[in-house]
Amino acid sequence: MARRSDIEKEQKFIDYFTDGSTASNATASAKKAGYTKNPSQHGYWLRKKYEKEIRSINETKITSTSSLAIDTLKYLMINSEQDSVKMNTAKLLLELGNYSSQNINIAVDDTKNKTDDELIAELNELINKVPGFKTKLNFESESKSIAEESSKPAKDKEKTLAH
Repeated sequence: MARRSDIEKEQKFIDYFTDGSTASNATASAKKAGYTKNPSQHGYWLRKKYEKEIRSINETKITSTSSLAIDTLKYLMINSEQDSVKMNTAKLLLELGNYSSQNINIAVDDTKNKTDDELIAELNELINKVPGFKTKLNFESESKSIAEESSKPAKDKEKTLAH
């Protein structure tokens, strides 16, 4: 059974290995934790022994700061005056989201092969799914009707008014 002092030294090693000036340096972390004889061997062994704990600590650190990092990247992408910074930031954000030129797929829908009924059903589905789409669609149709009326020749307008 491990002695209490060894357990404390091992915990110190984990702390030093995951934070501060000796982070990710097994030998330096072992020395700082109190392993004076063969610190490189102890560091190697402790890093392997506590690999899961070290990974968990590092993942927690990354997770807790990732939203701040993403916000910073977003700010740079929007507010930078240099196009290269905007472009590289956008590229990095896409890569972080697991989008790359190899796996971005654009779904192309071939509407030429669909019947009118299929297209109308698809449009109705979109109208129901997308909030505010129906209002926008109505506005667009009203605008189009007004534009069509104003572009008709005078004789056609008189016929429309007469009916």
